[in-house]
Amino acid sequence: MTRVALFVGLLGSFLLPPAEAGAGAGGADPLPEHILYVCVQDEAQVALIDMESHQVVGTVDLTELGFSQHSMPHDIAVDPDGSHWYVSLIGQDRVLRFNRENELVGELAMETPGMLDAHPTEDLLVVSRSMSAVNPPARIGIAERSSMAVEEVDIFFSRPHGIIVSPDGRFAYTASLGVNQVASVELETHRVELVDVEGPTHAFVQFAISPDGATLVASGELSGELVVFDLSDPAHPEVVASTHVGPVAFDPYFTPDGEEVWVPIKGEDRLAVVSTEDWKVTHEIQGEGLLQPHAIRFSPDGRYAFVTNNNKDPHAMHHPAEEEGGPPGTLVVVERETREVVEVLELGRNVTGLGHRAHPR
Repeated sequence: MTRVALFVGLLGSFLLPPAEAGAGAGGADPLPEHILYVCVQDEAQVALIDMESHQVVGTVDLTELGFSQHSMPHDIAVDPDGSHWYVSLIGQDRVLRFNRENELVGELAMETPGMLDAHPTEDLLVVSRSMSAVNPPARIGIAERSSMAVEEVDIFFSRPHGIIVSPDGRFAYTASLGVNQVASVELETHRVELVDVEGPTHAFVQFAISPDGATLVASGELSGELVVFDLSDPAHPEVVASTHVGPVAFDPYFTPDGEEVWVPIKGEDRLAVVSTEDWKVTHEIQGEGLLQPHAIRFSPDGRYAFVTNNNKDPHAMHHPAEEEGGPPGTLVVVERETREVVEVLELGRNVTGLGHRAHPR
């Protein structure tokens, strides 16, 4: 039985001023240990979800902090210790830094920032470019998290979008939406190596890396492929497999045990479950609330998958709403063992990126 939490229209009851969202009596922190931060893009809000109870425990309304209703929060990164979190505003050319108490403590300016990832041990944040940018600079941002000072590094291919940092922190990987190329960036030296990928035009959306750091996967929006790279030579990822998962394949994610990759298939309102043993699709998951699924994270124990859903014309996903109203986007909770939807949270229009401090990615 699916439990649906009707959140649209009730956001006001959950809105907590930044000073109240994380400070309790006597300075105690009432927020749960494992918080999932979820972008509600067309509402200019970020919802805070308790990953144990699956309930909304707070919301950060960016308009109350002086940002535009069309700021379009898109992706989230979280410090490994959970002390700070970051959100890209693809409609306002900013990346914001919040502390655990949800106080805005820093920001950086960057043209059309897109995807984010935090370095596992060092004071670094990597930033790519948004899908909404037709011709953005062929560079990624490498920022010092504490100061939010950013340096842009040339990648040499068009529209770098997907981005991730390796578990050992040595390399970042980015890929192009425009050409079949992946780049490795050695974070100590900023040395860039390009890798050509054969096959149809992929339009790589995002990466995931296996818990052991040995395997990189990338999803192709246009090809519908999940492309698998061996990282034995981390500067030169080598394609070792490719499997068709479905149209408009979006942000993939490994299960914590590394046995599966789950891929949102936006073009068919479902999830594809891929076995890492033979890189074949073993299950296709459909259910209530799975409407243009976008991104996935797993609970720390691996029991549940949390899936964001745009519930919007995919071609309009990266553009601000012309008017208020429209169907709500959702956060869907899927039990891994049964492959069944167990909860649906309606968070607001166009639910996109999400993040938490748990690893692996």
